[in-house]
Parts: sequence; C-alpha cells; structure tokens
Amino acid sequence: MIHISERLKTVASMVPKCNTAADIGTDHGYVPAYLLLSEKCERVIASDIAAGPCLAAEQTRNKYGLLNMDIRMAPGLQGLYPGEADAVVIAGMGGATIAAILEECPEVTEAIRTFVLQPMNAGAMLRQWLSGHCFRIVDEQLCMENGHIYVIIQTVHSLEKHLLSEIEAELGPCILKKQPALWREYATGKAEQLQNMLAQMQGSETAKSSEKFKKTAQLLEEIKRLL
Repeated sequence: MIHISERLKTVASMVPKCNTAADIGTDHGYVPAYLLLSEKCERVIASDIAAGPCLAAEQTRNKYGLLNMDIRMAPGLQGLYPGEADAVVIAGMGGATIAAILEECPEVTEAIRTFVLQPMNAGAMLRQWLSGHCFRIVDEQLCMENGHIYVIIQTVHSLEKHLLSEIEAELGPCILKKQPALWREYATGKAEQLQNMLAQMQGSETAKSSEKFKKTAQLLEEIKRLL
C-alpha cells in the first residue's frame, strides 16, 4: 500500500466507495492512488492545473501500475465531464478557492454526488457558502499532522438551503455534534484565533464599535462555554 500523510489518509477515508472518484489539485496523485489500491474506487481521475504535479502523478501511477488512473491537466472541475465522477476530492486549498471551483462549472458540480473538501483556511466561509448553495454537510473529521489540526468536510447536494449559526460555521455542525478526538484542541485553537482578532481590533475605536467586533466577541464567548 502507498504511504501517504495522515491528512491525506483522512481525506481518502471520507470518499465513499464508488465507481469513479476525482482529485482536483492532485499534486503527486497520492489520494487517487490510495483510493485505487484500497479498492474504494474502480477508476480515478487525477487533475491539476499545472504540468509539474501532473508529471508527478504520472510517476505515482507508473510506480504502482495503476492502469485505471487517468491524469488530466485542467483548472478546477474543467477537466471533468458532467456525470463522469461520483465523488470529488478538493484538498489543500483555501476555502474561498474551493468555493470558486464548485461555482465555476455548475453542470459538472450538480452531477457529482459527494464532495470531500479540506480547506487550509476560511473553513467558516466555505461552510456558509455550502449551506447557502443547497449543500448539506453530512460528516466532518479532524486530524493532526505536524502539530496542526485539519478539518475535512463531506458534503452532498440538498433540495434546500441549510443555514448555519455562527458557531456551526466556525467549528463545523458535525464536529459540534460529535465532539470527536482533538475536539478540545481544535476549539481552543479557534478561540485563540478569535481572541487575537479582537486584540487587533481593539487598537481602533472604529473597529471596536463595529458589528464585526460584537459578533466576534459573542462567538468567542460561545466557544469558551463549550470548553
């Protein structure tokens, strides 16, 4: 079996068993290779915007003799045909970038059953975008790698919007409900980020009197009550 990082292993674990999965921004093609070698998927598509990662993915494919691994150079979901993939992974990008990728090819996005998303930042923004665009967050996982906690989101299409509260968007609705391993460290880290944000804003009277300051302070108190 291919050796991959804890973060990518957790990402791969959240991909449902299916015929075809695609990894957008595949880098070395490790996630698609892992999905094939673990027999979670019969076919995978490794897609990246740049030639270097595509070449690295080719090397991974050749090393493990993965005949059912298709490699494509394309931005976002533009390398996929509508209905071609059952599940799509988008990992290691900012939350705003992930949202933009989901939005730019609606005919492809709408035909994909499951998305596994791993934002490097702006997780709250991504969750709010998902909830406002008729996606339902069905699972979330936390993993620790090199001292940093990452969150992985599994989401599917919904017939209606699922509006989230501020704390659900910040911490994750499924994480709030399950409070899994790493929960306390994760929530404490979020509280520290909010505390630092408030400290910076306190240097400006305008910022201190803003609605953003008030909401951030309220969110911080909500998180503290959970710890």
